[in-house]
Amino acid sequence: MRKNILKVFCGLGLLFSATTAQAQIIHKNERFIIDYNWRISANYNMMDFNFNYSLIPEGSSMISGGIPVKVILGYEFARNLSFEVDFSMNEMEEGNSMNGTLVSETIKVASFNGSFAYSLGGLFNLPVVDPYIKAGIGHLRLNEVDLTMASVGGGIHFWIADIPATKTSHYHHDRSFRRLGLTVEAMGRSNISTDGPGSHAQYSAGVFYTF
Repeated sequence: MRKNILKVFCGLGLLFSATTAQAQIIHKNERFIIDYNWRISANYNMMDFNFNYSLIPEGSSMISGGIPVKVILGYEFARNLSFEVDFSMNEMEEGNSMNGTLVSETIKVASFNGSFAYSLGGLFNLPVVDPYIKAGIGHLRLNEVDLTMASVGGGIHFWIADIPATKTSHYHHDRSFRRLGLTVEAMGRSNISTDGPGSHAQYSAGVFYTF
Protein backbone atom coordinates (compact mmCIF):
# COMPACT_ATOMS: atom_id res chain seq x y z
CA MET A 1 0.00 0.00 0.00
CA ARG A 2 2.79 2.42 0.93
CA LYS A 3 4.59 1.79 -2.34
CA ASN A 4 1.38 2.34 -4.32
CA ILE A 5 0.75 5.70 -2.65
CA LEU A 6 4.31 6.85 -3.31
CA LYS A 7 4.00 5.76 -6.95
CA VAL A 8 0.85 7.86 -7.33
CA PHE A 9 2.60 10.95 -5.91
CA CYS A 10 5.65 10.47 -8.12
CA GLY A 11 3.52 9.77 -11.20
CA LEU A 12 1.46 12.93 -10.75
CA GLY A 13 4.61 14.98 -10.29
CA LEU A 14 6.22 13.63 -13.44
CA LEU A 15 3.03 13.98 -15.49
CA PHE A 16 2.44 17.63 -14.69
CA SER A 17 6.11 18.56 -14.71
CA ALA A 18 6.31 17.26 -18.27
CA THR A 19 3.68 19.77 -19.36
CA THR A 20 5.72 22.75 -18.21
CA ALA A 21 7.98 22.59 -21.26
CA GLN A 22 5.06 23.72 -23.44
CA ALA A 23 3.51 26.21 -21.03
CA GLN A 24 3.99 29.94 -21.06
CA ILE A 25 5.49 31.08 -17.77
CA ILE A 26 2.95 33.13 -15.85
CA HIS A 27 3.78 34.02 -12.28
CA LYS A 28 1.01 33.25 -9.82
CA ASN A 29 0.83 36.92 -8.83
CA GLU A 30 0.10 37.77 -12.49
CA ARG A 31 -2.48 35.03 -12.94
CA PHE A 32 -5.50 37.01 -11.81
CA ILE A 33 -6.68 40.60 -12.18
CA ILE A 34 -7.80 40.52 -8.54
CA ASP A 35 -5.58 39.02 -5.84
CA TYR A 36 -6.89 35.90 -4.12
CA ASN A 37 -4.87 35.40 -0.97
CA TRP A 38 -7.07 32.72 0.62
CA ARG A 39 -6.92 29.04 -0.31
CA ILE A 40 -9.17 26.19 0.85
CA SER A 41 -8.40 22.57 0.13
CA ALA A 42 -10.33 19.31 0.59
CA ASN A 43 -8.25 16.13 0.48
CA TYR A 44 -8.38 12.40 0.98
CA ASN A 45 -5.65 11.48 3.48
CA MET A 46 -3.84 8.44 4.84
CA MET A 47 -1.62 8.14 7.91
CA ASP A 48 1.37 5.82 8.33
CA PHE A 49 2.32 5.31 11.98
CA ASN A 50 5.18 2.96 11.10
CA PHE A 51 6.97 5.09 8.50
CA ASN A 52 10.09 5.39 10.66
CA TYR A 53 10.43 1.63 11.27
CA SER A 54 12.68 -0.40 8.98
CA LEU A 55 10.88 -3.62 9.90
CA ILE A 56 7.14 -3.11 9.51
CA PRO A 57 5.18 -5.26 11.99
CA GLU A 58 2.90 -7.91 10.50
CA GLY A 59 -0.62 -6.59 10.02
CA SER A 60 0.38 -2.94 9.99
CA SER A 61 -0.86 -0.63 7.26
CA MET A 62 -1.68 2.99 6.54
CA ILE A 63 -4.96 4.07 8.07
CA SER A 64 -7.74 5.89 6.29
CA GLY A 65 -10.83 4.74 8.18
CA GLY A 66 -13.43 6.90 9.87
CA ILE A 67 -13.72 10.19 7.96
CA PRO A 68 -10.44 10.32 5.97
CA VAL A 69 -10.87 13.94 4.88
CA LYS A 70 -8.20 16.57 5.45
CA VAL A 71 -9.27 20.20 5.17
CA ILE A 72 -6.67 22.97 4.77
CA LEU A 73 -7.27 26.71 4.99
CA GLY A 74 -4.39 29.02 4.10
CA TYR A 75 -3.71 32.73 3.80
CA GLU A 76 -0.78 34.24 1.88
CA PHE A 77 0.30 37.20 4.03
CA ALA A 78 3.60 37.90 2.23
CA ARG A 79 4.95 37.13 -1.24
CA ASN A 80 5.13 33.31 -1.52
CA LEU A 81 4.68 32.88 2.26
CA SER A 82 1.44 31.54 3.72
CA PHE A 83 0.04 30.48 7.07
CA GLU A 84 -2.10 27.35 6.97
CA VAL A 85 -4.27 25.39 9.38
CA ASP A 86 -5.40 21.85 8.68
CA PHE A 87 -7.72 19.36 10.33
CA SER A 88 -8.17 15.65 9.64
CA MET A 89 -9.83 12.59 11.15
CA ASN A 90 -8.88 8.93 10.72
CA GLU A 91 -9.42 5.64 12.51
CA MET A 92 -7.07 2.77 13.32
CA GLU A 93 -8.71 -0.61 13.75
CA GLU A 94 -7.83 -3.15 16.42
CA GLY A 95 -5.02 -5.44 15.28
CA ASN A 96 -3.13 -2.75 13.37
CA SER A 97 0.24 -1.44 14.54
CA MET A 98 1.23 2.00 15.85
CA ASN A 99 4.93 2.84 16.03
CA GLY A 100 5.86 -0.82 16.16
CA THR A 101 3.30 -1.85 18.80
CA LEU A 102 0.13 -3.85 18.14
CA VAL A 103 -3.00 -1.94 19.18
CA SER A 104 -5.70 -3.80 21.14
CA GLU A 105 -8.57 -1.38 20.52
CA THR A 106 -9.95 0.88 17.81
CA ILE A 107 -8.22 4.27 17.97
CA LYS A 108 -9.88 7.42 16.67
CA VAL A 109 -7.26 9.85 15.37
CA ALA A 110 -7.86 13.60 15.12
CA SER A 111 -5.13 15.95 13.90
CA PHE A 112 -4.99 19.76 13.96
CA ASN A 113 -1.94 21.69 12.79
CA GLY A 114 -0.73 25.21 12.09
CA SER A 115 2.08 25.65 9.56
CA PHE A 116 4.02 28.17 7.52
CA ALA A 117 4.31 27.27 3.83
CA TYR A 118 6.73 28.74 1.30
CA SER A 119 5.99 28.59 -2.44
CA LEU A 120 8.97 27.42 -4.50
CA GLY A 121 6.85 27.78 -7.61
CA GLY A 122 6.45 31.48 -6.88
CA LEU A 123 10.14 31.87 -6.05
CA PHE A 124 11.33 30.31 -9.32
CA ASN A 125 8.37 31.52 -11.43
CA LEU A 126 7.33 28.00 -12.46
CA PRO A 127 4.35 27.39 -14.76
CA VAL A 128 1.62 24.82 -14.08
CA VAL A 129 3.22 23.37 -10.94
CA ASP A 130 3.67 25.18 -7.65
CA PRO A 131 5.83 23.07 -5.30
CA TYR A 132 6.08 24.23 -1.71
CA ILE A 133 7.68 23.36 1.61
CA LYS A 134 6.07 23.77 5.00
CA ALA A 135 6.71 23.29 8.71
CA GLY A 136 4.72 23.86 11.86
CA ILE A 137 3.35 22.55 15.11
CA GLY A 138 0.06 20.93 15.98
CA HIS A 139 -2.09 18.69 18.11
CA LEU A 140 -2.87 14.98 17.80
CA ARG A 141 -5.60 13.17 19.74
CA LEU A 142 -5.51 9.37 19.99
CA ASN A 143 -8.84 8.54 21.62
CA GLU A 144 -8.48 10.47 24.91
CA VAL A 145 -4.69 11.00 24.70
CA ASP A 146 -3.52 14.48 23.60
CA LEU A 147 -0.08 14.97 22.02
CA THR A 148 1.92 17.92 20.69
CA MET A 149 3.37 17.37 17.23
CA ALA A 150 6.12 19.06 15.20
CA SER A 151 5.72 18.68 11.44
CA VAL A 152 7.72 19.23 8.28
CA GLY A 153 7.06 18.35 4.65
CA GLY A 154 5.79 19.75 1.40
CA GLY A 155 3.69 19.21 -1.66
CA ILE A 156 2.72 20.43 -5.11
CA HIS A 157 -0.20 22.50 -6.36
CA PHE A 158 -1.26 22.05 -9.99
CA TRP A 159 -3.11 24.98 -11.58
CA ILE A 160 -5.75 23.49 -13.90
CA ALA A 161 -5.96 26.69 -15.96
CA ASP A 162 -2.22 26.51 -16.71
CA ILE A 163 -2.28 23.02 -18.18
CA PRO A 164 -1.83 23.37 -21.97
CA ALA A 165 -4.94 21.28 -22.67
CA THR A 166 -7.19 23.64 -20.70
CA LYS A 167 -5.57 27.07 -20.76
CA THR A 168 -6.49 29.97 -23.05
CA SER A 169 -4.65 33.16 -23.93
CA HIS A 170 -6.42 35.23 -21.28
CA TYR A 171 -6.90 34.93 -17.53
CA HIS A 172 -10.30 36.22 -16.46
CA HIS A 173 -10.73 36.89 -12.77
CA ASP A 174 -14.45 36.16 -13.02
CA ARG A 175 -13.94 32.59 -14.29
CA SER A 176 -14.16 30.37 -11.23
CA PHE A 177 -12.39 27.38 -12.75
CA ARG A 178 -9.25 29.47 -13.11
CA ARG A 179 -8.95 29.51 -9.34
CA LEU A 180 -9.24 25.73 -9.09
CA GLY A 181 -6.41 23.26 -8.86
CA LEU A 182 -5.18 19.86 -7.73
CA THR A 183 -2.85 19.25 -4.81
CA VAL A 184 -0.74 16.46 -3.30
CA GLU A 185 1.10 16.68 0.01
CA ALA A 186 3.33 14.58 2.27
CA MET A 187 4.01 15.54 5.89
CA GLY A 188 6.13 13.93 8.58
CA ARG A 189 5.00 14.56 12.16
CA SER A 190 6.92 13.83 15.35
CA ASN A 191 5.55 13.48 18.88
CA ILE A 192 7.47 16.09 20.91
CA SER A 193 5.42 15.87 24.11
CA THR A 194 6.11 12.29 25.21
CA ASP A 195 8.35 9.33 24.45
CA GLY A 196 5.31 7.27 23.48
CA PRO A 197 3.57 6.60 20.16
CA GLY A 198 2.11 9.23 17.86
CA SER A 199 4.80 10.04 15.30
CA HIS A 200 3.53 9.44 11.79
CA ALA A 201 3.60 10.41 8.13
CA GLN A 202 0.49 11.81 6.47
CA TYR A 203 -0.15 11.70 2.73
CA SER A 204 -3.03 13.58 1.10
CA ALA A 205 -4.39 14.44 -2.34
CA GLY A 206 -7.35 16.55 -3.36
CA VAL A 207 -8.55 19.85 -4.84
CA PHE A 208 -8.09 23.48 -3.83
CA TYR A 209 -9.82 26.76 -4.57
CA THR A 210 -8.52 30.30 -4.08
CA PHE A 211 -10.72 33.20 -3.02
